[in-house]
Parts: sequence; C-alpha cells; structure tokens
Amino acid sequence: MSTLSAFSDQLPDGSLREMNFYDSSFFKDPSKRLPTPSEVKALSEDAHTSPHPKPIIFKDSDLFVKFGPCVTTAEAQCLWMIKRVFGDDVPVPEVFGWRVDDEKNHVFIYMELIQGRTLLDRWNELTDLDQNSLRNDLIQIIKALRRLEQDPLQQYIGSISHQKAQDYVFQSYPEAGPFSTVKEFHDWFSSLPQQRLPPSKKFKDPYRDSLPDDEDIKFTHADLHRSNIMVSSSKPARILAIVDWEQAGWYPSYWEYCKARYTCWSEDEWRWEWIDKFLCPRLPELEVFVEYILSIGSV
Repeated sequence: MSTLSAFSDQLPDGSLREMNFYDSSFFKDPSKRLPTPSEVKALSEDAHTSPHPKPIIFKDSDLFVKFGPCVTTAEAQCLWMIKRVFGDDVPVPEVFGWRVDDEKNHVFIYMELIQGRTLLDRWNELTDLDQNSLRNDLIQIIKALRRLEQDPLQQYIGSISHQKAQDYVFQSYPEAGPFSTVKEFHDWFSSLPQQRLPPSKKFKDPYRDSLPDDEDIKFTHADLHRSNIMVSSSKPARILAIVDWEQAGWYPSYWEYCKARYTCWSEDEWRWEWIDKFLCPRLPELEVFVEYILSIGSV
C-alpha cells in the first residue's frame, strides 16, 4: 500500500495566493511565465456571469486554466500529489501552479492541456475493442488509486488538505467536516434531512443503521462521470487522463460507487453495464445514499 503520510508534510501550502511548480515541464523553458488572472479573464466570455466560467486554453503553451469562485487550491494540491504518488498509473493533468485573484479571491489553476476528447463525446463511436481497452484502463486506474492509504494515526474524512469535504452534494453545508471517524461523518450526513426541523418534528431515521460505520476510508475522485475521462483517438482507445478533481478527498469506500451511479441517467448503458465493471458494486449503500441526497435536495 502507498501511504499519503510521506506526502502530507510536502503538500504545497494551499493558503498561498501564488504558487509556481518550477520542477514541472512548463518551466523547462526559463523564459516562460504563467498568464496573470487578468490576462485569463480578458479572454473569457463568462468570467463575470457564471459561477463556473469556461476554462481558458492557451494552445501555443499547451496550457489549460481552470478558474472561478468554485475552484479551490485543494484541487491543485490533489493533482500535485497524485502525479507524485502514482506517476502514470493514475493519469492526471500535470499542474503548473495557481493564483488567487486579488480582486474577487477567485482561484486560477494552471495545468497541462490534455489533447483528447471526453469519453462522453466519443461514447457512440466506440467499437468493442475500444470498450474493452477503456474498461481495462479504468480497472487498473481504480486499483492503483485504492492502494492509497491514510496514516492509521491520522485518519479523517475531508479534503486532501484536512479541510471540509468538497463534494458538491454538501455545497450548501459549510460545516461539512473534516470528520475524525466514519461514524462521525455518518451521524452528520444522516442528520441533514432533518437539520432544519424543530425538535418536536424530528423522527427516528429509518436509514441510519444501514450506513456502515466500520467502512474503510479511501481516496475518492467523487465524480467519475464520462465527461471527466479523457480518451485518445487511437485504436484501440486509451484513457489519457482523469480530470476535474475538485470534489476529491477521503470518503467511505462506498462513496465513489454511489456518486458514479447517482450522477448519470438512470437508463444509461454507462450506469448499468460499465460502472460495476471497474468499481465494486455497493447497492445497499447506494439505496441509502440516494434517499439522503434526494431528501436534502442535492442534484
């Protein structure tokens, strides 16, 4: 097993407003510099109107800039860690640095441009050979990721930097951790549907006992959707990178499966024929997960 303990003390300081990873491939040319937030925003059509502005691409530098009010330095820390722990076993974009805009406190993450298409875009043109190749890639990637372990003496549920859980289903709940145990997380998660009820209206939760408090804690992408899987145009198709790690962190080991199943159309081939091939099926937990998520209105 790989442990994060060797990297915890080395994680880039997420509180810094500017970070350059000078050992990255971008800075092999000493004359190159990352564009400023102002330069990035000047190329954006929705920087001032959307909470999730469209990323800006600098093709001449193979540079992809993700930015906005919902972007966090935790995602950059995550990309940095994964590249160093796994190398090519868990393919992710190389991260070059970040900036925090002084004007609105928005985060800008500068990373490698992945020259490929999403699995969602290529879905209807995949051959049987492509599908088998991509399934095998996913199996190996998840197997590698699941080998990552926390320090047994410092276990928790939350972001990579020991902050609150970044999953979008909790975006309306600023008190989302970190939690020191799975039980503590489950007690909080199961309380959310009744959180705003007066004491006289609260009732015995019929689902809480179905949440397994003895669950292992695993590092989790938390959004394994086809739009976040970049694939090649080669024959057979191969996975180039898993992207969009903004929700990633330490969660109970069933969380990856539940999020992957929940975030796709119920009749989708991806849901019924693919996910169970590369993630361990957790159907009882999925049933409870869906009940809670629907109860709190997260979609």
